Amino acid sequence: MAKVKTAELLKELDERIDKVQSSEEFKEMLEFFSKFHNYSYHNSILMMIQNPEATLVAGYRQWQKKFSRHVKKGEKGIAILAPFTYKKKKSDVDSNLNSDDEKEVTKTYFRPVYVFDVSQTEGEPLPQIDLSVENTNSALFEPLKSYAVSKGIMVKFKSLREGLDGYSEGGQIIVNTNANPTEKASILVHETAHELLHFSGEKDLKLTKEILEMEAEAVAFVVMNYFGVEIKSDKYLALYKKSYDLMQSLKRISDVSSAMIDYVLESESKLQKIS
Repeated sequence: MAKVKTAELLKELDERIDKVQSSEEFKEMLEFFSKFHNYSYHNSILMMIQNPEATLVAGYRQWQKKFSRHVKKGEKGIAILAPFTYKKKKSDVDSNLNSDDEKEVTKTYFRPVYVFDVSQTEGEPLPQIDLSVENTNSALFEPLKSYAVSKGIMVKFKSLREGLDGYSEGGQIIVNTNANPTEKASILVHETAHELLHFSGEKDLKLTKEILEMEAEAVAFVVMNYFGVEIKSDKYLALYKKSYDLMQSLKRISDVSSAMIDYVLESESKLQKIS
């Protein structure tokens, strides 16, 4: 297998993001985020570039040990970037320090590693996991509400005028009581994303209203899509403009959506253990 260099992967990543010309292409990227929420945004995109049909990936040894499957002969791996850490003496990092200084500092770097899609493997059948939400009811809303509360955000219901689904006020989310269960879950994710992305840690970002809405709805799209719930996000995702540096948003979208998905999955796991 021909090895690739980290610089080559980063260049490929930048070029792919720069080529996103439309909201439809942006949507395709978010769908990939949804499938691979446990990977960083840049690795999700790298996998999308190399194998857009990928559905489940793992390392060569992981397929063998965890799934009792093996990679087919001749299959080409999907290159992604993995972090590695190493320790160096402070004197090696800072030339102003005396070489006798034995204190160490930890450095992190990224290097290519390879994963393979399930279609590139054979062996034992994979366990079937149903991630869809039955009747798209409150089974999804409740853990999402719990997640918001865990972040110090109050969730309230009000009857709102037509065309207004909900809003966030910095520490408080209002959800339209007239919305159906699926809509309530989607609204809650959207407004929670606003709270976490735009009211808290990164509130100093100079973003237009269009970008604020696009980021929040992108999170809603990724989360709901992961659980098999289709929502109409076109009007928000269409706010994506080619003139905007998409790279600025991708990490925020990926981090928040991944945290929400993980929280819901963990909540479901705890309930199953209790029952």
